[in-house]
Amino acid sequence: MDGGLKINETRMKVIFLAYRDWALAVYPTVKKHPKVSECILVKTTAMLKQLDLNAYDLIVSCGWSEELGEDVTSKIEAIGVHCAELDRYSYGTPIQLQLIDGITRSKHRIFSFTYDRNSSRAHTHNRLYSHEVDLDYSGNMEDILEQLTVTSKVLFNRYLDDYPDIIWKQWPAEDIVRPKRKPEDSVLSKEDFIQMDTEQLYNFFRCLEDPYPNGCIEDEKGVLYIQKVMYKKK
Repeated sequence: MDGGLKINETRMKVIFLAYRDWALAVYPTVKKHPKVSECILVKTTAMLKQLDLNAYDLIVSCGWSEELGEDVTSKIEAIGVHCAELDRYSYGTPIQLQLIDGITRSKHRIFSFTYDRNSSRAHTHNRLYSHEVDLDYSGNMEDILEQLTVTSKVLFNRYLDDYPDIIWKQWPAEDIVRPKRKPEDSVLSKEDFIQMDTEQLYNFFRCLEDPYPNGCIEDEKGVLYIQKVMYKKK
């Protein structure tokens, strides 16, 4: 039975949290993993609250933007994926902030929602990580999201393959903080526009391509929305 499921090996009941299209595409991979006996798809916090968490073994979150809270993590093990290597991007909108900062290579990691309650850090959900793969931030948003789908499948498969013998590592901490972007940050004035070079403009607008609220330029006459961009260096 080499390479297969061994006799008496744990079969897991899994809750898969996702609502974004790229993340929903990961669900079938987790559901069909040999160690998973049951996997239900949950798209909202309200749906999660209706479940008896004691009846399940693991929560797998994918592209989930809300904290689960101690009322959930005290009852069930929970993991997720985070698409940044540097701790400064752990506070929200990591894709947008990394692209705006000119980052083209990063990491996609499995993190634990279990945290040290004595930690002074505000974003404790990223304290521990297990598996990681390289992430390429070149191309348009559709290319990046497609890559998130593929790498999430790889990461969750590796995690489930190794479960329960997971080796957790400390996420390197930084003093630098990149606060989560707000909707108003997507609006450029003409004054802002003329101060940015073409590469900066490309990174700004591509990180806000569909399905995100598009970046725009505003003046006294109206608002110009940029849905998709292309850029070539000289």
